[in-house]
Amino acid sequence: MKSVTISNREIATMAFDRLCKENKTDAAIRLAHAMLHSQSICLGLGDMEWDIDLTIQKCGGEPRTNYCGYSVRFHFSRETEMSEHRYRSIRNEIYGE
Repeated sequence: MKSVTISNREIATMAFDRLCKENKTDAAIRLAHAMLHSQSICLGLGDMEWDIDLTIQKCGGEPRTNYCGYSVRFHFSRETEMSEHRYRSIRNEIYGE
């Protein structure tokens, strides 16, 4: 199975678009703010953070647990490897391509 390497910034952009489609505006704005002003987003235990975390995972991202175990961090400057089929499936679900 062929793999592709996707930038985490692209994954975050897909997550933003998905959050907007799901009318989770507050979470989308928080993610966009982090993308514009930071190299990563730290997600704790709140409902909005949970929405962002799950959406990033649905888009193929893998937020990593911090040292304390109560929050995760997703770095926009890193890359994620996934199967080409999964990547196309995610893009098709979000953008209808």
